[in-house]
Amino acid sequence: GAMVGAGWPPAQATRIGALMRYFITGSALGSFAGGFVDDESAYDPADYPHLGQAHLLAERGRQVDEGAFETGLRALLDGLALQYEEYARPTETVRRAPNRP
Repeated sequence: GAMVGAGWPPAQATRIGALMRYFITGSALGSFAGGFVDDESAYDPADYPHLGQAHLLAERGRQVDEGAFETGLRALLDGLALQYEEYARPTETVRRAPNRP
């Protein structure tokens, strides 16, 4: 109700609700940092040239995951703010969703 009252079309308000649910639930249920073992020998540079410090994620997991959540939330909110500018523009009769690929 509040999002529609603020100018979002009902379908888009529903999508945003689902988006936030998936984002928050996914962050709560899974850890990016927890997906890496803390054994330095597990990441052979020949096989994993960009994971040379992945074993350090275990000890910094909370910091990494919280930082990722904050970065993602900011990106979502900034993106929604840009979309809202499109929806909030007055039109003759109907507010239309911006064209998305």
